[in-house]
Amino acid sequence: MVYLNEENKAAESVYVDFLSEQIDQHPEGEDKYLKLAEIYRQKGDESAALDLLKKGERENPENIDLLLAMAAIHLKNENVPELAKSLAAIRKLDADHIDFLKLSAGYSLLLRDYTNAIYFANRAMLVNAFDDEIMNLRGRALLINKDSISALHSFEEAYALNNAPKNFSTVFDLAIELRDLESAKKYLDDFGSKHNQLRLCYENGRYFHLANRPDTAIYILNQCLENGNQEPGIYLELAKLYLQDNALDLANDAINTYLEINNKNVEGLVIKARTLEKFNNYQEAISIYKQAIQIDSTSRLALGGLENLERKVAYLQLIKRKENVQRQVEIMKPLNSKDIN
Repeated sequence: MVYLNEENKAAESVYVDFLSEQIDQHPEGEDKYLKLAEIYRQKGDESAALDLLKKGERENPENIDLLLAMAAIHLKNENVPELAKSLAAIRKLDADHIDFLKLSAGYSLLLRDYTNAIYFANRAMLVNAFDDEIMNLRGRALLINKDSISALHSFEEAYALNNAPKNFSTVFDLAIELRDLESAKKYLDDFGSKHNQLRLCYENGRYFHLANRPDTAIYILNQCLENGNQEPGIYLELAKLYLQDNALDLANDAINTYLEINNKNVEGLVIKARTLEKFNNYQEAISIYKQAIQIDSTSRLALGGLENLERKVAYLQLIKRKENVQRQVEIMKPLNSKDIN
């Protein structure tokens, strides 16, 4: 979403009125629909943008640019049925259009269809081998196929083509996930030499955590917060570090702050459950694990954590029953002795 000052807002309002008037007077031609829809989209009003694009498509049937713009919004909103309709219409007009190929790859990714995702990404590469978006699509497809190493190579190519923050985050995150310290440090240093260091403190904290230097990681992440960086992941990373250090109150505060921002994150819920487990609050921890599994029924972190904790609780209950039986036996011994006498 783009935020404008008062002067720019006034200018934009005049331009919106002009484009709206042009559409009313001369409904033919796609440019004014595309320009006005883009203004609505940047303001966050995608519903108005879609309505306008649909109107433009009715006035200009079979216009591929209008259809592509609609498909892009449907893809962003993960509206699979509407995206499928738009792609079917675009395919009839130009099945080799690079934007159609990229949107089709994105559609296949939504369906977790590796075969078609990689097929469309590879076809798009034949049209333009120097498009970072295509490399990212290809990398995401490879991740679906659990080929993390090849995916990392695709993300590296995307970053080499365009060192934008989103491309850095993608390649850095996967390097961290793969525990590839060398690659993580390489991209951290390269990106840091070209961009503001403040935005990198979170990534630096994650790097030092992975490098088994928790004290340095904690210091850097707290410096992030003091310097005004409110990246939610900072709290998650701090919670993991504090939990590892058995600083339970600090871990609990950090994870609670994170979950206030993002209460649907499975990893965050798992860290909360582990913290509760450390406090011996087993039943609430079990409830949190189950909440995480409702969000992602395949999460190994949540499933494994729940299984281990339920096994632990069952074992503790068995020990307690045995202790109760033993206690009863000890109580009965004197009584039995009196009966014998």
